[in-house]
Amino acid sequence: MLGIDLGATKVVSGLVAADGTILQHSGRVVHSNDGPNGVIRAVAQSARSCWDPAAAGPVRIGIAVAAQVDPTEGTVLHAPNLGWRDIPLGALLAKELGVPVAVINDARAAALAEWQHGAGVGASDLFFLSLGTGIGGSAVVGGRLLEGGTHAIGEVGHLTIVAGGRRCHCPNSGCFEAYAGGWGIAERAQEAVREKPSAGRALLARAGGVSAISAQTVFEEYRAGDALAGRLVGETERYLADGAVGIVNAFNPSLLVVGGGLVAGMPRFVPVIEAAIRSRCQPPAAGARVETSRLGENASLVGAACVAREIARGP
Repeated sequence: MLGIDLGATKVVSGLVAADGTILQHSGRVVHSNDGPNGVIRAVAQSARSCWDPAAAGPVRIGIAVAAQVDPTEGTVLHAPNLGWRDIPLGALLAKELGVPVAVINDARAAALAEWQHGAGVGASDLFFLSLGTGIGGSAVVGGRLLEGGTHAIGEVGHLTIVAGGRRCHCPNSGCFEAYAGGWGIAERAQEAVREKPSAGRALLARAGGVSAISAQTVFEEYRAGDALAGRLVGETERYLADGAVGIVNAFNPSLLVVGGGLVAGMPRFVPVIEAAIRSRCQPPAAGARVETSRLGENASLVGAACVAREIARGP
């Protein structure tokens, strides 16, 4: 099956075997987030780079997207970081590629992949926490991947961690994602540099301009010893700890799997989260095992292929 992972800034595709092995990978394609038509062209380019539609190919494609979705209709209901509402992604992509397309939330896809093929194999209760441009998650409880009344369970990036805090891309303020997601880190860094340019010289030099400063810029300067980057990383660690403690108290998983691009860029976030859970969670929750995603940035891609395979197999 072909799995696709569509994020706020990138798309990757891969042919995935039944055991979760990636047989062929498209590499990372950066899209310009210029509306559904342009993004779908980038998705199709990525898919075709590792799959020839003229040859024998997958009977179905799965696409994981950073959005609230209706998987029965293949519709993206709300993708704050893409700026989409009510986009029939499955139908549009199926028309472009000539293959049926299943649509799933990216964090739910990653949770499924880690449960079936990664760090969560054998677990009956786990929570997957995805730390990337945005923050999301999904839960397996009693051996079942939860969905929610409108297929949107696990939107933990939009839990309030600071009352009356920073505006989020959703209708709320003070969200976990607005402080510890990739875009939130970038915004906090840009504001700090505008407020005190002398302290932000290293970030400016690396990025080339205030608006170009990203979470990755902050991480690179942190490793280089820059004081402002160090302060921003420290603040991010506190926000991550606050969010993770609330999630583990609420869902009581036996296993918390932490993955996404921010973890790839800053692996130290995982032990910070684990230490907070041990010291700050309610006693029944504090013993949760904490693991880094084994599938890494390919988790959502693999999960999307798993969903496509299950649908193709039928009831």
